[in-house]
Amino acid sequence: MKSRKIGKTELLSGLFGLGCNKMLDPNNADMVAVAHEAIDIGMNQFDGADVYGEGKCEIFLGTILKSRRDEATIVSKFGMIRTPQGAVVNVKPDYVKQACDASLGRLQMDHIDLYYQHRMDLNVPIEDTVGAMAGLVKAGKVKEIGLCNTTSDLIRRAHKVHPIAAVQMEYSLMERGVEKDVLPTCKELGITFVAYGPLTYAFLAGEVKKHDDLPQNDAFRRRQSRFTDENLDHNVKMLAALNQVATEVGATPAQIALAWCLHRPFDVLPIPGSSKPKHLEENAEAADVHLTESQVKLLDSSFSVGAAKGDGAMMAPVSPR
Repeated sequence: MKSRKIGKTELLSGLFGLGCNKMLDPNNADMVAVAHEAIDIGMNQFDGADVYGEGKCEIFLGTILKSRRDEATIVSKFGMIRTPQGAVVNVKPDYVKQACDASLGRLQMDHIDLYYQHRMDLNVPIEDTVGAMAGLVKAGKVKEIGLCNTTSDLIRRAHKVHPIAAVQMEYSLMERGVEKDVLPTCKELGITFVAYGPLTYAFLAGEVKKHDDLPQNDAFRRRQSRFTDENLDHNVKMLAALNQVATEVGATPAQIALAWCLHRPFDVLPIPGSSKPKHLEENAEAADVHLTESQVKLLDSSFSVGAAKGDGAMMAPVSPR
């Protein structure tokens, strides 16, 4: 896979990164194989977070990739804390260093390549949080910084304090709301847009056609209204265009959905997750899929903004209390 730079930085990634929210067990042979094969094929950006598995993701990455540190671009995030009562957002400046030091300890590394503010809290000025993150860069604990689940205005304000290398939000054929403001802002400022959920959590791969297709313990997808039976009846019909293009190209629907991300007029870097080597290989092959202008137009019109029914996983900034 070809390599590319993230934003205006020297950080390297493949055309796709690897979403690591399920990479939690260093004894899981499939996950270990995925991690090593990802590096071997050039899909070397590992997107983790301190909240994934309550630190287990970072422990996994540190344990498995320690011997290949120089071959990997390690990403982590801070600011979202799981509690028995639900998620709590903490992006106060005095917490930033504390969170980073804890992540470095779990990773067993001396620096994080790309460090994101995971959630936005409108009660805490973005300038204050990013200022603290800039201090981590100055201290050598972080190479570059980014924002997740944000707004165009917050991106601009943050970028004035310290260059923002990447912005990460949900983006796919099914979720295109960021095209209005966020993507144009990133393009203007030279910021890479990192797309999580590029397959809409297996929906665009054709694996979810009714609500009962979701495992009972999959609270993440089950709470999204786009996966209710009523909305799925509508959303599944949209897959016809995706399947048509897949047949024309000789690829899988998932590969077409990922390739579409690379055919946008923006700097988009998708990070699909892969739990097994065969899924990783299928996703990686999407980097070589070429779509014609007419195929892109068909997908754009069939999955137009607002065409899908139901809400997704997008996490809006916390509002002032």
